[in-house]
Amino acid sequence: MSRMFHLLENLIAKGDTLSLVTLNQVLKVGIPFNAPHGFKILKTTKDEVKISLSNRKLNHNHIGGVHACAMATLGEFCAGLNLAANLGFTRYRYVMSELKAEYHRQGRTKLVGTAQSTLESYDKIKSELAANDKAYYTHQTQIFDIGQELVATVTTTWQVKDWDKVKLK
Repeated sequence: MSRMFHLLENLIAKGDTLSLVTLNQVLKVGIPFNAPHGFKILKTTKDEVKISLSNRKLNHNHIGGVHACAMATLGEFCAGLNLAANLGFTRYRYVMSELKAEYHRQGRTKLVGTAQSTLESYDKIKSELAANDKAYYTHQTQIFDIGQELVATVTTTWQVKDWDKVKLK
């Protein structure tokens, strides 16, 4: 598992075209729930993660728009990958503890989720982890259509824990 985590960290850090293509393929297998949605990682930096959600029938609701749960999953995916881009996979474990989605308008095209962060927010997590076994981090992802209209805002709260403090059965 550790080798896989190192590979993911390297692909995220590089962020070049070949690394993103590889990362998309690896995560289709690594997160099988996400595979049918057709997510495509467009950008991974410490400041920003962008992922697209294709406008395909599988992602549609009963009235032909992009399903609310597909958008919520896009928001979760962006925020989680942004955490990993900043803190890595090898040292910390992330578990989403809360998700809130606010839908502003119907999504009827390809959508792009954007999760942005600051170095200060991750420094705060690290200092909280130095004093406690776990830290909580709330992250916001904005989802836009191809016309740059805001379609949804997904807020996720993550429990962050050092792998050394995780008790596995």
